Amino acid sequence: MSKVRLSLSLEAILIFAILLAACGVEKKRYGLAKATSSIDAYEAFLARYPSGKYSDLAKKELRSLYEEADWSICKYYDNISSYRDFLAKYPLSKYASQANERIRELEELRAWNKVKDANTIYAYENFINAYPKSSYVLEAKNAIAKLKEQKDWEEAERMGTVDAYRRYLETHPYGDHYSLATERIRELEVIEPEWQKVLKINTLEAYRRFVNQYPGSSYARLANQKIDEFDDREWNNAIRRNSIKAFQDYLSKFPLGKYIERADKRIIDLEVDAIFQGNHGQLPPMSKTDSGNAHTTVTKIEVHNKTGYRLTVRYSGVESRKIVLIPGGRTTVTLENGNYRVAASVDAATVRDYAGKYSLSGGEYSSEFWIETRRF
Repeated sequence: MSKVRLSLSLEAILIFAILLAACGVEKKRYGLAKATSSIDAYEAFLARYPSGKYSDLAKKELRSLYEEADWSICKYYDNISSYRDFLAKYPLSKYASQANERIRELEELRAWNKVKDANTIYAYENFINAYPKSSYVLEAKNAIAKLKEQKDWEEAERMGTVDAYRRYLETHPYGDHYSLATERIRELEVIEPEWQKVLKINTLEAYRRFVNQYPGSSYARLANQKIDEFDDREWNNAIRRNSIKAFQDYLSKFPLGKYIERADKRIIDLEVDAIFQGNHGQLPPMSKTDSGNAHTTVTKIEVHNKTGYRLTVRYSGVESRKIVLIPGGRTTVTLENGNYRVAASVDAATVRDYAGKYSLSGGEYSSEFWIETRRF
């Protein structure tokens, strides 16, 4: 009997020892999971000990890790739906207040962006009423002020009276259109009466004086249109008279006119006409120094004044050019290819003019002028 009891006691002791050993392994594995503090470690521990001594603690700590991971993901996406999903999953989370606050901020931002897109007084006022403590309230109030100012300015422009512009200035003394409103008043009170006077005078000089005095006014454009009309009339008159003096008169009246290049050409052409019609000598052929490219469209002529006088050479053709050289002077003139009449004269009454016709087809030429004295 005693031997049986002894055998049972040894078996119990052995079972107890095994249990103690198993318990020690579980504790050790739990300690490792806790030290690692990772979702994978806790999930592996619970898979091995789903109902163990430390399973409840592991499950609690695992839930905390899940919550932290979901909160990190939530902050990464940072949108209303992610925060709401988080709150639905963790209604008692330590991050609940932060999530709710961020939802409020994002809803406010979304509302503000919609208001800015609408950009109306009504929309801004509704935003202020809905979010009176928002950081965007000051910006909303400034936007309302700008819209009201713009509305008042448009009304002043529509009415276009001194009183309307003054009302704008009184309401918005620091408004964006302050300078323009002041200028509008000046135009109505000072410039517009002056413009009416100029219209009655209706002379080129009067319009020019007006433009010089009020260059930035809205009436300056009208004055310039009147000046252009005088320009056209004077040019047509010069064309009708078709004389050197007529074109010179045009240039004296309109030194910056629309037709100055055409006037210069007509003067040269008429001067060449006069030389050809008068007693003149025949210009010799020019010396060709370079044939140039077959496809060139211009001709270059080097002119050298070997006379003892000031030399004037005129080219009349596709384009017209006049060059003046002092004694010994040298220059190069470039002309479009074509047929030209050329006339040369010096500032000496005893020396007659010379003229000739040339066909320019490209390349480079040399043209020298000198005076020979002959006795008869």
